[in-house]
Amino acid sequence: MQKLKILVVDDEEHTRLGYAEILKMGGHEVDMAADGMEGLAKASVTDYDLIISDLHMPKMNGVEFIEKLDKSNHKAKKIVITAFGSYKSYKDTASHGTCLYLNKPVRAADLEAALYDCFK
Repeated sequence: MQKLKILVVDDEEHTRLGYAEILKMGGHEVDMAADGMEGLAKASVTDYDLIISDLHMPKMNGVEFIEKLDKSNHKAKKIVITAFGSYKSYKDTASHGTCLYLNKPVRAADLEAALYDCFK
């Protein structure tokens, strides 16, 4: 798999750091944001190949974050990860270009498989 530039957006620090460590071990360049506002700011100045976002975050939830990315025409593929998934949030994020919607807990193998699914 090609080396990807990835943004991980999650308000839980241990989750954000854990995903970043797994992705770095796979040879990818990883940036992190603690919420959707910070994620949008980073996405406005960097062309990420992939953005991984939590669904439930303060200030801006994952659905709003994905919608705003879509409206800004950001070309990154998007993965949403949540412990509180619903059919509505799945449909809302899918309609704005999310390639995968994963339920927590997400193991390292699940995250690696998700990358391959999005970029095959």
